[in-house]
Order: sequence, then structure tokens, then C-alpha cells
Amino acid sequence: MYSPKTIALLALTGLVLGCTTNLYAQKKNSKNVIAQYEKYIDDNADQHLKAFQELASIPSISSIPAYAPEVQRAAVWIEQKMKEIGLTKTQIIPTEAHPVVFGSWMGAPGKPTVLIYAHYDVQPVKEAEWIHPPFTPTVEGDRLYGRGTSDDKSGVVNALFTAEAFLKTDGKLPVNIKYVFEGMEEIGSPSFASFLEQNKDLLKADYALNADNGQFDEQTPAMTLSMRGAAPLEFSIKTANTDAHSGVFGGKTPNSAQIMAQLLASFYDARGNVAVEGFYDKVIPITDEQRAMIKKIPYDPAHDMKLLGTTAEAGDTSYASLERIWYRPTLEIVGVESGYTAPEGHSNIIPSHAMARITCRTVNNQDGKELIDLIVKHIDKHLPKGATVSYKFSKGYASPFQLPNNTPEFNTITTVLKEVYGKEPLQLATGGSVGAMLSFKQILGIYAYPFGFALEDEGFHAANEFYRLSSLRKAQIALTKYFLLVGATSTKTKK
Repeated sequence: MYSPKTIALLALTGLVLGCTTNLYAQKKNSKNVIAQYEKYIDDNADQHLKAFQELASIPSISSIPAYAPEVQRAAVWIEQKMKEIGLTKTQIIPTEAHPVVFGSWMGAPGKPTVLIYAHYDVQPVKEAEWIHPPFTPTVEGDRLYGRGTSDDKSGVVNALFTAEAFLKTDGKLPVNIKYVFEGMEEIGSPSFASFLEQNKDLLKADYALNADNGQFDEQTPAMTLSMRGAAPLEFSIKTANTDAHSGVFGGKTPNSAQIMAQLLASFYDARGNVAVEGFYDKVIPITDEQRAMIKKIPYDPAHDMKLLGTTAEAGDTSYASLERIWYRPTLEIVGVESGYTAPEGHSNIIPSHAMARITCRTVNNQDGKELIDLIVKHIDKHLPKGATVSYKFSKGYASPFQLPNNTPEFNTITTVLKEVYGKEPLQLATGGSVGAMLSFKQILGIYAYPFGFALEDEGFHAANEFYRLSSLRKAQIALTKYFLLVGATSTKTKK
């Protein structure tokens, strides 16, 4: 006979063993479930690469009006691909700027809806600087070279290919999905907020993912929780109706290039800070929590210098490198043009016109328009006699944004990234901007958490941009795990 105490102990042991066996069985079953989608992803890798190259070959440059038909062509390509993979609703929705492509599959009643954001417009190019034509996507080893491959057409195709794996394997998804792919992110998403306002019902969702993002490196996952805003400005200086002979008229004629150089130099003080009056007035000091987060990042400034080929750091050295990149505002000169600048030849002229483009990266409670107004005031104040100035303003400004790290959505993505990479993701900020992110929270009431797989060395916005083919697979596997986890652990929360 067993004593009551022994019987209780045996019962408890059986319960523990049963739970352990059940958890093991669930884990094993989960691996088996994942395996069928992995097989589809691997079996269709060549076909997916070909489709990715097709999309990347379209020069969907949103900032140059002449390329508007190409932006539209990319939108049409995406909508057609949505139909091919089995989405039940697709449409191209025009805006005052470039169109948004919407697609959905809502065949999982009682399950949550996940909205995935990406953008299909790209930056301009200087073709002479590319090792391959920027819109002839070319594979070299594990890299696909081409404009927009990393930023952000990879985000578009990864999201679509993952849904395809589910729909073609068993005809359904574990969650409802909605895709919102915009064509104006590279110009600050000027019409995106109004698009959200006009389509609130269409875009209702429980969770949102931002595919326009990346990981720390190939072995280390990351969650980007803070982004800076962006405020661009173009201005031109005119000193005469025509260029002048530098000998015949030199010494008495105002020089637009010289005046532009003086104005640009006046933007900064000797320490590298912005000298525009009021520029820092609304900047909130860096918090102890933010500094503690930075200390956990394995960052070496020499890595960036090697990556870019620079030999020194710039800016106010009273702030650490990551503090400057993540939590301090900047005013960057991104383009200057004046005089004779052809690759060959030498023209002895006094330029009559000069043009410059700048971009401010804004932080916390700064307002992009307010900063641009301060810069215009600064230019007008320092403009010398004999020169006139004209301005070309952006239609919109991306706002800075911060995500909480204590939500169920954050925990779900962290769980998936840990499973894919085998380690906890780092919590990061970024100096870059995605104009749509604040609008998701303000208008739709949901946070759009990062779920992209670009890496910082992939040359987005520069010549020879590329995306790793291994990241194509990794992104699809990760999103597959995310869909399965959300579908298994969550129920619909919004009407």
C-alpha cells in the first residue's frame, strides 16, 4: 500500500511528465507544421527570385515627376502578384501623390487581422557609380544588386511570398492579413495620413508590422523602437541672368557658388552643432533609459568608418556616436550644384545660379515644418546684397516616433526573432525615418512594429544597393512563424 503522501507525489510526477511530454509533442508538431511551408519556400526560391527581379527592374522613383508612370507600373505589378498568390481583395488606391496598393485575405473568422506595411518607391540613382545597371537586378553570390532591392521592395515580396506559401500549401492562412504598400515613402509619405483617414474601415486591424526595417547583422536580431523624423528643403541662389566670363567680369560680379558656400557654412558652428537659431529649442534631453540601452549595443564607430571609407567622425563629441545618430537632430547637406560640373572640361565662369538640398533629421517633439521655417529665416537673414533666393518645399514631413517595449505585440515579435536567430533581439533606435509610422498609431490606433530584414551594409540610398538572398528565406521563415504564433495564441480584438 502507498501512503497518501506517496500517492500525491506520484500523481504530481505524472502530471509534470505529462505536461513535459505534451510540450515536447507541441514543439515537435510545430516543427512539422513549419517544415511544409519551408519546403514550399525552398522549392519556389528560383521563381520568387525571378519575380523579385521583375519588380526591382521597375524604376519607381517617387521624387522625380517624370517617373510617375513607373511608380504606377510598379503598383500594377504588385496588385497582379497579389491576385496570383490568392488574395481575395486587391485594389490600387490613388492619392494626391503616388498610389497605395491594398490587398487582403480575410478567411480566418475569429482570428486576428495583421496589417503589413512596406513601400515600393525608390531613391534616384547616379548610374555611372553602379557596378551593374541599377534597374537590371543582378545576382552575385548571395547578393541581388539593384535599386530598391533592400529598401524596400524586399519588404513587399517577402510579405507576399509568405502568404503564398500558406495559400498554395493548404489554401488558408492562420490569421487574416491586409497589405498596405505605398509609393511615396521616399518623399516623406505626404499623402499617407490622409489615405489612412479616408480608409479607416478598410484598414482595421489588430496588429501591424513595418517591413521597411532591418536587423542588427546576419547573426543578431533587433527591434527598432525609435526613429527620427525627416524634413527636406531645396533652395536656389540667383545672382545674375546668365553665367559670366571669370576674367572679364571677375572681381566685381556676385558669385552664386561662393554665396551658397557661405550660406551652407553658416548653418554650423565650430563644434559641428547646427547654428540656426532655435534649432534645438524643443529637443528633450537623452534619458538614462536611452543611455542604458545604448550601452548594451556592441557598437564600434570604427565599423561604420570602415564601411563608408571615412577617416574621422563629425558632430558634437560631447555626445556619443549612437547618441548623435539616434537621439540628436541633424541638418545635413545632401546635394549642391552650381557652375560647370561636367565630368570633363573646365569652364572659366562666374555661376549665376546655385542650388542646394538639405534634410533635417528631427527627434522627439520637434516639428519638421517649424524647423524648415527657422532655416528659411536664417537664410533670408544671411543672404548678401546682390543675391535672391527661392525655395522648393516638401509636401510633407516624416515625424519622429517611438514604440513601447512592453506590449503583447512586442513580445510576440521578440519570441519569433529569438527562435529564428537563437538569441534575444537587441533593442535599438535608428537615425532613419519612415513617415507612415506615427500615422498608424494616431489614425488606426495600432503600433506598427518593425519586421524587416535589411542590413546596414546593403547600400540603400547609395550606389550598388543590394539585398541578401539568404535574407529572403530568413524573412519568409520568420513571418511564417509569426503568422502561426499569432494565429495560435490570439483572438480577434477589434470589431
